[in-house]
Amino acid sequence: MTDAQNTVRAINAALRNDWKTAIKLNLEILNTEKENVDALNRLAFAYLRTDDTFHAKKIFAKVLLLDPYNPIATKNIKKLSTVSNGQSTGNKASSVPLSPLMFLEEPGVTRVAPCVNVAPEKILATLSYGQEVYLKAKRHCVEIRDSKDQYLGAIPDDLSHKLIDFLAGGNTYTVVIRSIGKNALSVFIRETARGKKFAHDPSFVGTSAYVGFSSKADYAPGEGPDVSATGEETEEEPAEEEDSASHT
Repeated sequence: MTDAQNTVRAINAALRNDWKTAIKLNLEILNTEKENVDALNRLAFAYLRTDDTFHAKKIFAKVLLLDPYNPIATKNIKKLSTVSNGQSTGNKASSVPLSPLMFLEEPGVTRVAPCVNVAPEKILATLSYGQEVYLKAKRHCVEIRDSKDQYLGAIPDDLSHKLIDFLAGGNTYTVVIRSIGKNALSVFIRETARGKKFAHDPSFVGTSAYVGFSSKADYAPGEGPDVSATGEETEEEPAEEEDSASHT
């Protein structure tokens, strides 16, 4: 079994809340790629979900040695500093797992999009892989917002322009976080319904993985983004454009 195959299996195990298998597979990956930060984060998170705080903290600390600004490790180390081994962290596996089908790429229906103008690291550190987020159409761009309407990033302009039309035409989408990094965020977008106007038009044409502009934030360290990512004045926008969003 190759590391790439084990990576897919490890992610799917986590989506099923099968943490024992996730731990095993990520350890296998680390046998050949000892500094694989993604595998280390997945392993530590799997330990965290089984309340093995000792090993979770140890692995997250290793991640920070390799990548001192890693938002996932930073967030969880801070959480773990307040608990001792065996004490519940509140991260026990949920009884309702995420469906691996949510991440199945389908031509014309799904797209992986790296975000631009991402939120500050302290906000990214609060996010989780697989977390549902939402599209918010503005006049010239589509933003990514969390359930509290907090700005997380924006979809690159060329894809945004298409989505604005589709959203206005009644299309709906489910969006989840696919990856989180230092000043980087990517989302997985799935078309869930088409409006009458676009009944025969797929939302996404071409390759299933969208490669847009830079996924790095355009802000200096410590600066926050203007929540109107393109500099638009929100108070002057028509309500129907300001509040357009996809919900599942």
